[in-house]
Amino acid sequence: MVDRVRRPKQFEELFKKLKDEKAIFTSYKDILIFAACLAKSRSAKKESFTSSSEPIPIQVFNGEMDKTVIYSIAVSDFENEDYGVLMLGDEKDDERIQIFEQYASAGLQIIQSEVIEREDDILDSFIDIIVGEEGETTLFNDITSLSI
Repeated sequence: MVDRVRRPKQFEELFKKLKDEKAIFTSYKDILIFAACLAKSRSAKKESFTSSSEPIPIQVFNGEMDKTVIYSIAVSDFENEDYGVLMLGDEKDDERIQIFEQYASAGLQIIQSEVIEREDDILDSFIDIIVGEEGETTLFNDITSLSI
């Protein structure tokens, strides 16, 4: 059973900028969570990687939201809903983490190209990403559509 979540080594400088230099995130775990969600939101292709920086102990991902994100990404990765539901079993922990790591890697690539390589102010570029993800959907619109 996997006891750590890997961080792609190729993005080590990105991690340092986002957490240590610019303090956009308070932890590497939060960067991975955001990156995986960003990649999934954009329907990005998963990115495998072989070289890892210091992995994060799985216990760090102990918040209810963390586990929900990891499970949701793993379950939604499959077109066949029946197989996606099978991802919820305890015996699928390793596979869920691997899928999460691959989406996080894809999201880190998006952040690298849209924030760091733009050479604009990092915080402004990050805000642009977040605003761009919001699109036309709002919580109010989502709730209203449920009643129709």
